[in-house]
Amino acid sequence: MRTEDRSYVVLLAAVVSVVAVLLSGLGLAVYFAVTDDDADVATGLPAPSGGALSDEVREEIAAAPMLTTRPGDATGGAPALGALPTIEVPLVDQVGPEGIPTGYPRTPEGAVGQLGEILVSVLGAMDLGHAQRVQQAWFEDPAGSGASWPVLGLVQSFLARGGMASGLQPGASLTVLPAAGQIKGSDGDSWHVACVLLEITYTYRDLAQLGYGHCERMAWTGSRWVIGAGSHPVPAPSTWPGTERAVEAGWRQWRDG
Repeated sequence: MRTEDRSYVVLLAAVVSVVAVLLSGLGLAVYFAVTDDDADVATGLPAPSGGALSDEVREEIAAAPMLTTRPGDATGGAPALGALPTIEVPLVDQVGPEGIPTGYPRTPEGAVGQLGEILVSVLGAMDLGHAQRVQQAWFEDPAGSGASWPVLGLVQSFLARGGMASGLQPGASLTVLPAAGQIKGSDGDSWHVACVLLEITYTYRDLAQLGYGHCERMAWTGSRWVIGAGSHPVPAPSTWPGTERAVEAGWRQWRDG
């Protein structure tokens, strides 16, 4: 099985790995924690010192293993000691397709910021129609790698397992916020594998919270960042923000700058 196919299967298998009894207790406990038992412990590859990398090396960056996590890492853990590493994400004031904020600069932090906006929009809405329109508007190759976008499959699986036709059930609420980010690897200043750790809060008769990590190839089009063509990166570590495991996984606390 190809790396991208395997990662996609792993992601979908873990979409709701812990689900409380529907309509009681936690209702539907949103649980996007991803584990990959075959992955070695690593935090990705550093950015090269200069020059463009070959497609083969881009594949290596996308496929490089990241820290292996357990389901419990996504919901808590020992708080990290000392000052947390941070990533300063620029603020923007433009609006792009599907109402997603844009205008991020051609920097690694800009790529992280744009990915965060895309993920917040899609997962916060939990609407298949919106997710598909974002898929068409924000992918460099929507008919290629975009056609098997794991995030779209995640939304579809969430709605299916919750018995919801197109959106959240009445009375439910879902809040998605970017909590941390990191750059896994780069090819010059126009291509990065960017990763975002989201803090997700789902409420339906009770409350469930978790951290969900996701990486994408981000490519500069000349005016904005989009999700680049090519195989999907391996699943990112899903850890609760600010914990020892989050720091070990390479996450840097999100700070608007």
